[in-house]
Amino acid sequence: MKTKGILHDKSQAVKLLEMMTDTLLMVKNDGTCVDMIVKTPDNPYVNRELTLLGRNLFEYFPTETVRELRPAMESVAHTGIASNANYDLPSPDRMYYFKCIIQKYDDDHLLLVYRDITQRSQMKLSLQLANERLKETGRAARIGYWNYTPSTGKFYYYGYVGLLVNAGEEMEITLDQFLTNVYPDDREKLVSYLNDPETRHRTYDYRVVKDGRAYYMRTKILNRYHLRNGELIIDGYTQNIDDIVSNWDRLNMIITAVNNSYETIFAAKADGTLVFVNQLCRKMNHIPVDVDITGYKVYELMANFRGEEKWAQFLDSLRASNNTIKYTCRHPYAEFNVINTEYYSFVVQNEYGEDIIWFLGHDISEFTRYERRLKEAKERAEESDRLKSAFLSNMSHEIRTPLNAIVGFSAIMADIESREERRRFQEIIESNNKRLLMLINEVLDLSRIESGTLVFNFSAVSMNDLCREIINTYQLYAGRIRLELEIPDHDSTIRSDRNRLIQVLANLVDNAIKFTPNGTITIGYRVHGDWIELYVRDTGIGIPEDKLEKVFERFVKVDSFAQGTGLGLSICKTILERLGGNITVASRLGEGTTFTCRIPLIIVDLEEQLFESRSESQLLNQPDEIKATILVAEDIDDNFELIHAMIGNRYRLLHARNGREAVEIFLSEQPSLILMDVRMPEMDGIEAMQEIRQRSPFYPPIVAVSAYMLDLDKELLLDKGCQDILGKPFDKELLLATIGKFL
Repeated sequence: MKTKGILHDKSQAVKLLEMMTDTLLMVKNDGTCVDMIVKTPDNPYVNRELTLLGRNLFEYFPTETVRELRPAMESVAHTGIASNANYDLPSPDRMYYFKCIIQKYDDDHLLLVYRDITQRSQMKLSLQLANERLKETGRAARIGYWNYTPSTGKFYYYGYVGLLVNAGEEMEITLDQFLTNVYPDDREKLVSYLNDPETRHRTYDYRVVKDGRAYYMRTKILNRYHLRNGELIIDGYTQNIDDIVSNWDRLNMIITAVNNSYETIFAAKADGTLVFVNQLCRKMNHIPVDVDITGYKVYELMANFRGEEKWAQFLDSLRASNNTIKYTCRHPYAEFNVINTEYYSFVVQNEYGEDIIWFLGHDISEFTRYERRLKEAKERAEESDRLKSAFLSNMSHEIRTPLNAIVGFSAIMADIESREERRRFQEIIESNNKRLLMLINEVLDLSRIESGTLVFNFSAVSMNDLCREIINTYQLYAGRIRLELEIPDHDSTIRSDRNRLIQVLANLVDNAIKFTPNGTITIGYRVHGDWIELYVRDTGIGIPEDKLEKVFERFVKVDSFAQGTGLGLSICKTILERLGGNITVASRLGEGTTFTCRIPLIIVDLEEQLFESRSESQLLNQPDEIKATILVAEDIDDNFELIHAMIGNRYRLLHARNGREAVEIFLSEQPSLILMDVRMPEMDGIEAMQEIRQRSPFYPPIVAVSAYMLDLDKELLLDKGCQDILGKPFDKELLLATIGKFL
């Protein structure tokens, strides 16, 4: 006997109805709700407060819902065929969704089974949106998805990499077939990556070959799982990163070039915020490499833009110049030997529409220095022309004056009978002869200096005898002026050119007598360290302060009406420099003048008639390994042999035949002094000096050597790093004296 089921038992109907999860609405055919059981979540229209009861659905529900629900209800009432559809139920706060099964209850009523599907619909919509986003992201990023089944060797792919298949298409091939498209060197590593269970959390880059060109790919395994039958499946994605790698390579190349540029390069926003600074700019402005410059303003870090006001002024100038401006920044960077920088600034808009101001700075210090030297040389040339014209005019006057006396008094002496008068005329003629001879000697000395042939003859010189001789000579010409001698009790006998020293002192005493109407002239010397200091001090009219710096220039005369060529002090200066010394002057107007001449104290051994400086005599008694080392940069072997013959027994000499060898030997040997020939093959002496000074700004001392003294820009040589200059041919004593100044 068949048992009656619970669902068919009418006594269970109420209990079954209570267990239902859907809401039931009893509705008249005209849409009026006459009864309802609410089991679904509340919303503004269908809720447990039975808000809908007694109301017409067509008037109460939103228009969008009624537009679709009403035809369905009318169709069921008319045909009796049930309807099952989903509907939107918009409210002011959110959107609701419901499924509605409509059945005909009787001729006047319809039963609506209302099921809330809001949550499910929202999840479905979210999944749809997520899927769309994933597709768009994959398309934009050129990503493709794949899975691989090791047991079958099948490789399934779909996505947007766009190399092996068109974007959006699918492909199923064996792994071996896929590997034929992979760059040969990457195939084995790619297989190892797929088979290694530890590779899930890291990416692997490989290359795919198409039309003879390699493209870069990046792949990552997302998951490894087994199907119910135990089959292993590997899921992952691949991204076409060829554009990224290529762009990064180009960007990296550009950044490397910019960072290693000799230009100062930086960029900033209009408000001054820095966005880029290259290495040279960081170095010159002392910005550490680990400092994030984007947290600073231009005027906070850049030395040539100190202050917000200065930045604002620059922006005004830039805007006024149509966002492009070229200018010279005169802010110096002393430690980098930079005095002027030429900047080119322009505006570029970034991808966000912001104005980015770029600064390209080029060091023009050398050009500025060269321009300055040209200007100074032009001024010197113009001044020299003016002085030479004045000199020729003055020489004409100076020569004619003694000649006039010589010719005139010589003509009348024959007619003079008085012995006393004849003697006086003879003294006048003799005095003018000496004056004329002195003029001629000064002109000849100037000529020798210009040609580099001024001759020096070194011998033993007693400084006490020298000063006494000057006193005795000029005592006759001093007139009312008193000559005084100041010499040490202990005589100093040195190695020098006696005649040139007399020439210097005589010139200084002549000048002192000329500008001292009455008073005292003191001649003397003192020993100061390794130097002899000769001096001539007078109580004459003195020299104006504004002319002190010019008294040693050629053709310059403090008093244009005084006798003389204006060459004497210039010749004295040249002689003393060739002797390894110098000359200075101190004066007070109306009180007197003191000229001080310094020459090296090169002592003479009177017993053996050998001379040597104090330091040199010590070197001669020391073993070779502790002699001072001198690097001789000289391309002609004979010249080096000559230097070796002169000083080889006193110093350890190293020979470099060109500037490049000189730099290399300097780096390896660290000599105590360098004799640098200016003109050499491969790299000349000036370039070599610059390279050495870049590595060691102050040591060792460098003495420039050249046979072309007249062609040399001595100021340029000193500016490039040498401390002194010697001319060829060499004078042994002068060479030793020059070396003695530094060692």
